[in-house]
Order: sequence, then structure tokens, then C-alpha cells
Amino acid sequence: MGSSGWQWHNKSQGLQIKRVDGYLPALRKVSKSKEYASLITITESGSYRGFVFFDQDCEEGTIVSEKVTYADTKSLQIEVLHCLHGKLVYMKNWPAVPSERWRGRVGNFEFNEALNEWDFTPLQKAYLKSVAELI
Repeated sequence: MGSSGWQWHNKSQGLQIKRVDGYLPALRKVSKSKEYASLITITESGSYRGFVFFDQDCEEGTIVSEKVTYADTKSLQIEVLHCLHGKLVYMKNWPAVPSERWRGRVGNFEFNEALNEWDFTPLQKAYLKSVAELI
């Protein structure tokens, strides 16, 4: 989705939107520290895909992983960052609208985003328009 072409969707919440012809739109929010940007898209199948791009250069194809235990779940999880287009990226999919606090930590790379505060209406409208059939 690149760093250019973003417009404000909700400036008070820091949410931006990007529309590209032929693609479903994406929402993003740059962290206050500017260390990462969270991006959410909706797929052609209606699921949601999230990306966290860290402001860290890397070698294409590199994978960084770490076993992490979160206090609230007390379960051990393997967290992974991938190097895509020269930046470290964390990825996740949701079958429905994400409505939780999305957070993760791999080494020194950490993010925390309250997705329950995001307005996904533009993504939902674009998706419904893309799958609508004239009858």
C-alpha cells in the first residue's frame, strides 16, 4: 500500500484511508512514536487482514521469531516478523470485524492498537459493493 496516497478518515483518531482503483481500500494508523504503522484491509472473501509495519530496514525474506507468554492468556505463543519490501512486518487474519486490542511483541519490536476504536465502515461498504450482484 506504500506510504503515499493516504487521506484522513478520522483525523482525531489518527486513522487514514487509502483507495486504489481495482483494490479494496485499507485503513492505517501510525503510532504516536512513529515506530510502526498498523494497517487493516478486508479481503475478497470478506475476512480482515492486519499488518504492522515497523520502521526498521531488513533484508528481503528475513524472518524474526520469538516465543512469548502474555500475562492475560498465560499461554506460550510464537510471534513472527517477516521482511516484506525491506521492512519488518507482523501479520494477522480475522474472520470478522476485529474488535479487540491487537498487540504483539517480537524482541524489541512491540505494538499495541485498540482496534475496537477503529471505524471499519468504509472497508465494509467497499466489500459489499464489490460482491453485490444486480438482480
